[in-house]
Amino acid sequence: MSMDDVVDKVLRLRDALETVESINNRLSELPRIFMVILTVAVATLGVYDILWFMLGTVYASLRFLWIPVILGLILFSLYYTVHRLNKARKVKGLYQDWSDKLKEGALGVLAILEGLDWDYVEYRVNRAKSLYPILLIIDETALAVLFYFIVGFAYALVNYLLFNITNDPWHVFTGPWYVFTLAILVALTVALTLAVTWGKIVNTFKTLWSLDSLLWEVRWLYHEYRKLQT
Repeated sequence: MSMDDVVDKVLRLRDALETVESINNRLSELPRIFMVILTVAVATLGVYDILWFMLGTVYASLRFLWIPVILGLILFSLYYTVHRLNKARKVKGLYQDWSDKLKEGALGVLAILEGLDWDYVEYRVNRAKSLYPILLIIDETALAVLFYFIVGFAYALVNYLLFNITNDPWHVFTGPWYVFTLAILVALTVALTLAVTWGKIVNTFKTLWSLDSLLWEVRWLYHEYRKLQT
């Protein structure tokens, strides 16, 4: 095997391990995200219940506040989840020096492979492969809910501007229009979400499920290089 082939395999391994670390970082962030969202939701709903108990009989309009409260909690949950997961996506410093070491040739390759904790790498790979579907569901759901709001607003606006059946732009979400509107919005949301993320999903699955063979090849290279050094 030529040195160019070796370098290519090591760089492919680096890219795959960065993907694995990114997935594991985001998985580790999920409990914190859940606890923050749960705490905010409980506190917000608790304050709302207290206000309703104390002032509900005087200000009957407070009973309508549950709509913006729930909407606000949904939007906060979306924003916080996306923000934290995007921040955790970044992989800092783990494999950044591999390109420089590869310039040293066989010695650089050996230094890289000797620096790997193979048991740790295998654990992280298995964790990423087994739990990535959970992360995928959360990512897709968050994006789908965001698109649902955007598509719903656009759909209501277009119907209002083109047809203007009533003076209420939100009439498509009530009465006999509701089921038809819901079906259209769900279909558009799913299609838009998959259109945006499908390529990335496929590439990630390919990376994860081809990593075992790549690891086997690189470990074989590692043992061969060690033999050459002895």
